[in-house]
Amino acid sequence: MSDPRIGLFFNPQSVAVIGASADLAKASGLPLRNIVNSKFTGRIYPINPRAKEISGLPCYPTITDLPEAPDVAILMIDAKLTAQILEECGQKGVKTAIIGSAGFGEAGPEGQERQAQVSEIAQRYDIRVVGPNCHGTFNVYKNIPCGYDHAYALPIKPGPVAIASHSGALLGVIGHRAVQANQGFSYMVSNGNEMDVDLCDFTEFFLEDENTRVVAVLMEGLKNGPRFLKLAERAHEIGKKIVVLKVGKSERGALTTLAHTARMAGAGEVYEAAFRQYGIIATDTVETFIGSAQIAAHQPVPRGGRILVMTSSGAGASLMADKASEYGIELADISDEAKAKIPQRRSAILTNPFDTAGTSRAPGFLQAACEALAEDQANDCMLMYMGPLAVRHEYGRQFAAAAEKYGKTAAAIINLSETDMRDIFQEKHIPVFDAATDACFKMLRGYIDYGRFLDRRKSAEQRTFKAPTLRTSAAKVLDGHRAGGILPAAATQELLKVYGFQCAAAKTATNLSDARLAAAQLGYPVILKALVSDVAHRSDAGLVSRRIGDESELNSEYGRIEANGQALTTAPFDFSIDKYIGHDLEVILGVKYDATFGPVVLCGLGGVFAEVLKDYALRLAPLTRTDALELLASLKAYAVFSRAPQNIEALNEALMRLSDLALELKGKIKAVDINPIVLGEGLSAPVVVDAKVHI
Repeated sequence: MSDPRIGLFFNPQSVAVIGASADLAKASGLPLRNIVNSKFTGRIYPINPRAKEISGLPCYPTITDLPEAPDVAILMIDAKLTAQILEECGQKGVKTAIIGSAGFGEAGPEGQERQAQVSEIAQRYDIRVVGPNCHGTFNVYKNIPCGYDHAYALPIKPGPVAIASHSGALLGVIGHRAVQANQGFSYMVSNGNEMDVDLCDFTEFFLEDENTRVVAVLMEGLKNGPRFLKLAERAHEIGKKIVVLKVGKSERGALTTLAHTARMAGAGEVYEAAFRQYGIIATDTVETFIGSAQIAAHQPVPRGGRILVMTSSGAGASLMADKASEYGIELADISDEAKAKIPQRRSAILTNPFDTAGTSRAPGFLQAACEALAEDQANDCMLMYMGPLAVRHEYGRQFAAAAEKYGKTAAAIINLSETDMRDIFQEKHIPVFDAATDACFKMLRGYIDYGRFLDRRKSAEQRTFKAPTLRTSAAKVLDGHRAGGILPAAATQELLKVYGFQCAAAKTATNLSDARLAAAQLGYPVILKALVSDVAHRSDAGLVSRRIGDESELNSEYGRIEANGQALTTAPFDFSIDKYIGHDLEVILGVKYDATFGPVVLCGLGGVFAEVLKDYALRLAPLTRTDALELLASLKAYAVFSRAPQNIEALNEALMRLSDLALELKGKIKAVDINPIVLGEGLSAPVVVDAKVHI
């Protein structure tokens, strides 16, 4: 249940604008203008010690002079004065405040100190704060704007999509695009620095709102990743959808100089993996974001991934076929039943993409063709690619009407300058893209993937979030190594064995004589490794031998690897002699701890190709078996792995063990790299050939 005060930001009975101005050229002049023009029926209190009245409303010198504590106080004042004014708000009994001014956490050390001071005051008086550095809130259904975003003055109509955004500027862009797209909103909010109230608070409130079917979130990041994912689970339970546009995907984790896993799994990729795993519709442009929110709010989820494209251009048909292939969307066949319902079918080209081929003017043809294809169960969604055509308006109307009549998911790409063509589709809430082919296909790909997620979710086991208990044997291994860096090779094997991993037999040597003895005991062939301290990528540093078949080869490789090690350090180091394991496949498994979402599991094509081919995927722990199978299926190498069904089962089991390890060792280690773990026809289970644990 959301905090009732979150609702107060959108449904106040009284609003104070502190620092109100009559000058509309200033940001401080816009909140009062917006709320006065909205015909707000509650009480409005402009506060400005230098004015007697603004917009026909009497001004008050301070908030202390008001006849009541307002439901919402909007602070449009210099950042340096904010702490003092918020203190006065607290003393007056104000319980919600919107801080619009900048100059806080985004403005360097001085601003961060200022924000900390304001946060302490808010907590002391139990004031919920939106911002600072934000544009405020807007209840579109009741037309109550509490902020200065230009979008709050636009003719945005009420609708089933709620928008929460860190960025005020992009929120304004979205408002303008929504008007153009005929997309209505229930609520809008720009949350800025998110000092107190965060995107999760707004998402929770929007999910509880009966007018909202889709929560669309434009985020720079999340303060509480696990909470957001639990809200996504809640959305699925109540039949609502979450669409996100995540900006700033290029940041990298703090361990980029250490672990393969951390270097491969950047923070942006972890967000993408989290959204995919939890059925959140992710987008990467404003066009796709608006289109995805619109289609999710108004159109049925596709039953599958087969698309039917209608056009009037042969070249356009070829372009659409290419794009469908590029985005992995299957072009549907046209059923014989549908073909039989299309008149002049000898003249029309009855393939997909469907080209009218000069028959579009024939009486009744467009209606019959559109209805036959929309009714056809051989396709799951439809796309119109519209260019210049004498009967383009009729073609568009028949397409839109047929899609609505038969409940078929639909979108349109138009290559025309006529706004009335957009209107034809938008009246039926069909997303329209102005020649933005990629944005449209990304939207369709995302909605198809969402439908498949819902199908998997019906049969998937429930994900459990119970607190893990660290195994005593694992704690014992780690207790002996608290200095940080990389866990010694022997301790690494011991730790992995606690979680059920099989490791290649290995022995430690300090000199060539010991290495010869160890190799003889293990039996050739072997692999020789120099255990130079804190070198994460031994192969890259020339510290791992080739396959050694006899003592002569061992002598040669020992000298080469010893020299490479001595070039890296003057400190003494040991050697590991590992039994060579014959195999068919090399896989990388890994764990990193993301600052937002916690433990992340990685799996991909391993060995020396791990970072070259970059065929890997991520999921958050805890994993379900469905998560693990879906991760494996997303790899390009899946076709190779799945040639032997036992490989998929073995990797699935390994991923589940790794998920347990990741959860139990959270806070105890920093990352895990298992590269490679090998599989082969002669192996009863995957075998860890090399691994590192960063502590």
